[in-house]
Amino acid sequence: MAKTLSGNLDTFSLADLLQWLEINRLSGRVTIRRGEVTRAIDLKKGSIVYVSSTRPDERLGVFLAARSLLPEEAVYELLAENFATGRNLTRIILDHGTLEREALAEAVEGLATQVLLDLFHWPGAVFEFDPSVKTEDILRVQLSLHGQVLAFHAAKSVDDSARIRLTERTDPDIQSPWEREFAPDALAATFWTILEALSSEAAGAETVRERFNVFHRFAEALRARLLQPQRPFPIYDDTALMLQHALAEDADDEHLGRICALDPFLTADLLYLANALRLSGREALAETARDAIATAGGNAARIYLGHLSSPSAVTVPSSDRLERAVRRTALATAVAASNLAEAVGLDAEVGYTLGLLEPLAAYEPLRLVLSTDFEPGPFRAAVLAEFRTVHGRVLARKLNLPRQHAALFGSTGRVTGKSPASEQLVFLARTFFPNERIGRELESDDEELLERHAHLGQDPELTARVSEGVAALRELLNL
Repeated sequence: MAKTLSGNLDTFSLADLLQWLEINRLSGRVTIRRGEVTRAIDLKKGSIVYVSSTRPDERLGVFLAARSLLPEEAVYELLAENFATGRNLTRIILDHGTLEREALAEAVEGLATQVLLDLFHWPGAVFEFDPSVKTEDILRVQLSLHGQVLAFHAAKSVDDSARIRLTERTDPDIQSPWEREFAPDALAATFWTILEALSSEAAGAETVRERFNVFHRFAEALRARLLQPQRPFPIYDDTALMLQHALAEDADDEHLGRICALDPFLTADLLYLANALRLSGREALAETARDAIATAGGNAARIYLGHLSSPSAVTVPSSDRLERAVRRTALATAVAASNLAEAVGLDAEVGYTLGLLEPLAAYEPLRLVLSTDFEPGPFRAAVLAEFRTVHGRVLARKLNLPRQHAALFGSTGRVTGKSPASEQLVFLARTFFPNERIGRELESDDEELLERHAHLGQDPELTARVSEGVAALRELLNL
């Protein structure tokens, strides 16, 4: 078995590492990570053949669209296949003949140079070279990037950019704030805070020790999940069947959007695709399934939905107890939120989407809690509530969700009249179905907020409209 090499770029510089790999004509992958950004350098016999990054603005699709090398519509179609299948985007472009090989090679090299030079601004980054990774020179042209040349350009880049580059203290890539919540000291403090809050629940030394161990296993598993690149969620199996029929009948965008709005996972997937090229902050982000289809384009949406709903795709069993509970909660909250949205100044369709997506903030922590040896009870519930916020914040960032969606995902659970409209909306929506929830309940002791909206729960017409809407969806989906 080939041995890996790992270290820190502060002690083994990137230039030295690349020159050493080049001189020894080694093949494999160098993975470099700092914060939540991971960059990879693929080598064949010492030559760099491919460079990739998980940072959104360093992805090939974004690079091609930003430089008008391909129309945005074409990039979305390529990303639809790339996201849904996991196939290499360069390979997809070559297979479809979307861009000439020479033009693609020039673009790939330009992006690779940009990423590599920026790596010289990455103090504290850790790396691992794994020679067992089978790398491929997809373009059949080895990038004209060599260790010594890079070192020279990097030194110049550091000098030239020193005047305009963000300082290390403000650079968001140095360390993700959420990772600090998983540091040993922080985890220990969180554990004891949770335990102290449950002081009324007597626990012996052995019980405390067991809880401490299972708490750390859960936290480490969640941290590992958060570090993984975002991939589309598997969708419900019955949604997949509906999409298969709709696509076969060449259904219009409106019909496809209505199907997507029945599935929180699919709606999140569509927003992930649509907002993948919306990184500048100057363009509005897609907020609903309908928005997402319009943004990505009908062709891209159909490619994406076709892959996600194909018979070979992994799907979520709609009859599974947990998945059924997630969907019941999502749809009930969505219907109530759509009817209440005007009261907090939001569009009804945006309100529906917020209610539909909110359970996803707690979904992965809940799955991990249930698969870890947590004893049912207040301690398990408190752990889930504690980590729901950090998971929601990271997930919202990975999906590039709009501001109101991100605020809801990152909610601390305490809602006031000054909270974002999305949090107030879902808090009010949940009052219609207090027993339908996933993870922590939103709470409020803000008397002004409660008084301002007290009349909503006493409106018989509104209550009937919400109840009938939820009942209709549950009957449709056999929930």
